[in-house]
Amino acid sequence: MAVARTVGSDGPGKSDVGGPGRPGRPGRRHVIAVVVLDTTLALDTAVAAQAFGPRPTAFAAIRDEAESPYEVVLCGGPQSTIRTVGFATDSLESWDRLAAADTVVVPGLDEPGRRRDPEALEAIRVAAGRGARLVGLCAGTFVLGHAGVLAGRRATTHWALADEFRRLFPDVELCDDELFVDDGQVLSSGGMLAAADLCLHILRQDHGQSYANDVARLLVSPPYRTGGQAQYRTRRATSGDGTLAALMDWAVEHLDEDLTLPALAAKAHLSTRTLSRRFEAETGHGALHWLTERRVDRARALLEETTLTVTEVTFATGFGSLASFRRAFTRVTNTTPSAYRQTFRGTAHPAPAPTGAVGQ
Repeated sequence: MAVARTVGSDGPGKSDVGGPGRPGRPGRRHVIAVVVLDTTLALDTAVAAQAFGPRPTAFAAIRDEAESPYEVVLCGGPQSTIRTVGFATDSLESWDRLAAADTVVVPGLDEPGRRRDPEALEAIRVAAGRGARLVGLCAGTFVLGHAGVLAGRRATTHWALADEFRRLFPDVELCDDELFVDDGQVLSSGGMLAAADLCLHILRQDHGQSYANDVARLLVSPPYRTGGQAQYRTRRATSGDGTLAALMDWAVEHLDEDLTLPALAAKAHLSTRTLSRRFEAETGHGALHWLTERRVDRARALLEETTLTVTEVTFATGFGSLASFRRAFTRVTNTTPSAYRQTFRGTAHPAPAPTGAVGQ
């Protein structure tokens, strides 16, 4: 699956913004306004500043570029302080500067469901009306939602915030399994480090693959990651308090066995029809769907924490064949078992012993 799906375009000819890939106002750099609010997160803000802001001296070893093609300004209000993002914010630009920017970047922030500074939201709406590109990083997508610029669009945010986002913004098509979503004028990223994926995507759009690759080299980050947020999604282990809690606990302890629907029903002393109805009522899914997800959860733990082969993991989690395991695992995590292990376990490379070391 592609990391992002681009849906349509908002017609650049209707925009008065300038800069890379956009018409009008030649002879100046593309202005990117980064929104700083109370509880704005340092990491997301730093990613945007590093991707688009002044180039550090290390970049000279990669590309001959004395000046970034972007002018990056931090915009904020009275509640935006140095403690907000972890570095100096004593020279913030006004919200009027944000409203006039070519691109508006909203970094993630804590308590995203809480509405922020109304002047900031109004400035975002003005920028959107001018045709400015809008970028929500992680939970920053909530701010775009509060500003009313996401209705009818596709977007993403951190997977752990998906339920809250859907509740607050039912008119937005949330694609919470994606690392980032490009919906034309509005772009958004998933959790935390997916902000880097989206920033590199924007650099590809504006300046081409080679330029984005060089910035990726500066960040020491893959220029393009496959998969999505599904491989990072997890569920807290709980026994539940419904009528099926005891059966669920038992099933989780016997995942390597042949747990058919009749077998589960017999263990619960219920008919298969009654069992299916209760599973739907208590989990929102059928019994076998729930069981498959628990088996994939166990497989993920084994891939992360043990050296069992993929085939051994298959049978340790009750999948009847390697093919069925791979299908189920890929459906739930959007990646393969081998790729998942490489990402979440990796391979240790011990340092070579010093020359002349004893006891080797």
